[in-house]
Amino acid sequence: MRKRFLTGYAAAAALFAGCLVAQPGTAEARDFYAGRNITIVVGGGAGASLGVYCYLIAQHWPRHIPGKPDVICQFQPGAGGTKAASYMANAAPKDGTYVGEVLAPSVLAPVLRDVKFDAKKFQWLGSITPRAAVITVWHTAPALTVDQAKTTEVVMGSTGKGSESYLIPKFMNAVLGTRFKIIEGYKAALMNDAMPRGELHGRQNYWSGWVTVKEDWIREKKIVQLVQYGPPIPELPDTPTLKSLMPDAEHRKMVEFFEVATNLGMGFYAPPGVPADRLAILRESFMATMRDPAFLADAKSRRADVDPISGDKVQEIVEKGLDVPESLLEKLRGYLDFKKKG
Repeated sequence: MRKRFLTGYAAAAALFAGCLVAQPGTAEARDFYAGRNITIVVGGGAGASLGVYCYLIAQHWPRHIPGKPDVICQFQPGAGGTKAASYMANAAPKDGTYVGEVLAPSVLAPVLRDVKFDAKKFQWLGSITPRAAVITVWHTAPALTVDQAKTTEVVMGSTGKGSESYLIPKFMNAVLGTRFKIIEGYKAALMNDAMPRGELHGRQNYWSGWVTVKEDWIREKKIVQLVQYGPPIPELPDTPTLKSLMPDAEHRKMVEFFEVATNLGMGFYAPPGVPADRLAILRESFMATMRDPAFLADAKSRRADVDPISGDKVQEIVEKGLDVPESLLEKLRGYLDFKKKG
């Protein structure tokens, strides 16, 4: 049993005060969802941990929404989550029937490069859990420590330049001198498949992604964690943090910027323009689901972390975390080979 999961699970369970349908918003808004569906647009594929969490909440959320609409998962992977985020900002209905499940690093994209959304304008419903992250290699990789990766080429998979599977290895190459060779264009599940056969040596991943999808690899010591970042991982006391490897305060600030994504974690949002009364229903019912014993038991059975964050707190994490001096961002763009107009 994982200590961190128990902490979040116990905290959520302690908040539960009865499994009642939330009744925020106006009477008109409460009637709105009867006979309708809510579509969750997921910024990743069905086979990864985002899919696990989407199916999990889709099963339990309807009980807490007035009118009990069906909730369905629609997967739009691509461009490190920015494809789905751009769709939600520009094309999705703004009536409260479409909700986004964020691939967390996509919130960093608007201040680093040109994309067609602003994460600060999303109306955040909450997060199921923060998501600590790791740089992982297969146990037969040519480098099993960060220092070894400075002298030996390590082939790393990436879904694309907007993803942390690109951002973090690229940043480490620039600042620490690691020799990660980043191969873009993989789907998340295919990166996992490529590691045992030697096509890839490793990848960036969320720790919960390994636990929920490849727990046997952890148990059998098939994977090695080179570095961790974001919330501390109790199971990895000997794995260095990315921040601890930084040469100075400026670079530690850059790591803190990346950690906006891990602190946000498994976040859900409504697009700009959703009416306030329907947004209130979505927010209240989302957090009621986080306190639901049936939801918590289901999450526990899937070894999926639950350590919920309110929508207001997520909004604060995103807005404050993206308020970064332009001078630091410009240097960071140089490390990542990004350009931004204007």
